[in-house]
Amino acid sequence: MTIYILYSADYELFLGGNYRDENEVLINPANDLLDMCDRLKIPLTLFADIFSILRYKEHNIFSFPNAAEKQLKDAIRRGHDVQSHVHPHWMYTRIEGNRYTVNTDYFLLGKLDTDTEALYGKVLDFLKTSRNYLHDLLRQVNTNYQCVAFRAGGYGLQPNAPTVIKALTDAGFIIDSSIVPNLVIRNTVNEIDFSHVPDLANYYLYDDVSRPSIKDHGIFEIPIASCTFSVGENFLAQIAILSQYIHNKRTGRSSGSQEREKGYPIQQNEKQQAESEPENSKYYNFIRDFWYDRFYYLDCSTNEEKMVQCTKKYLKQFDGVHNNVFFSCNMHPKEMTKEHFTALEKYHTYLKTYYKGNIQAISYQQAAEMITKKGFLP
Repeated sequence: MTIYILYSADYELFLGGNYRDENEVLINPANDLLDMCDRLKIPLTLFADIFSILRYKEHNIFSFPNAAEKQLKDAIRRGHDVQSHVHPHWMYTRIEGNRYTVNTDYFLLGKLDTDTEALYGKVLDFLKTSRNYLHDLLRQVNTNYQCVAFRAGGYGLQPNAPTVIKALTDAGFIIDSSIVPNLVIRNTVNEIDFSHVPDLANYYLYDDVSRPSIKDHGIFEIPIASCTFSVGENFLAQIAILSQYIHNKRTGRSSGSQEREKGYPIQQNEKQQAESEPENSKYYNFIRDFWYDRFYYLDCSTNEEKMVQCTKKYLKQFDGVHNNVFFSCNMHPKEMTKEHFTALEKYHTYLKTYYKGNIQAISYQQAAEMITKKGFLP
């Protein structure tokens, strides 16, 4: 089995609002991530939330769009990749400095209209706009650039997945990378349920997320790896959780505090963010993480041991089943600290040592070239 890992990053601001300027929130950490990937010889794919850039321009705010476009072009120039990440709510958002007035009714592509035909037209327009924007921008640097891959904002390929998938196909996309197997999210903005996706490493989506295309045509799915840990199964990772918890208590640093100083999510306003996660909730979350079964997906954390164990468990289920396995390890630069970068480097080093020549880091453009070749078998 040949393993292809696709390191990706959702290139986006905080969707609720930012406490710092856009350079501190996104541009600087994304540049640090690109530098690190250069050093490790990892091709990084930035899933660019381009509708934030377009919306800033509509509000005649150009400092962030100019910096973002310069960075995206630089990423291509350095041999990395940029693909489409769509948060449609941006086009219904009012920007006032670093604060946003958001209409969360439009957070998901599949909820842009209640009429199926009208919904298809709106989704298709968003997808075509994102591809055309990236083609126009990035072909200034590399005339061979192709926008081939898509990741839904908030992983929100649902609801109305059949309509969204049809629009993806018709817009010219080859790959989707929105699915996190067994992830279920139901909150004030999102409603996804990936508990019944195909029990395969990779497959083609044609009319729904719950079953693969019989004829292997449609959108090729490259999921973000995930697994469920149980008591004792992931002892080293649990010890790492305990060590981090003790360290945080000694230093007075709470997990995630640095990220919360930068901004807050779309599910919360500023008042709710300030009041979030009381002390008793922190104790509960720690006990839950340490003792009980816990679903985990590969979004870069500060715990490289947990990332390693998740990857090994995820891949083990496909050993001997597939010739090729493609999966993604995702990141959010706006949330990344020095601890994240350290963990990511250790994670990558371990995978190279453990899987030796059987694992290769590639970009989504490289994956598209492979899967469109005649005779390709997942």
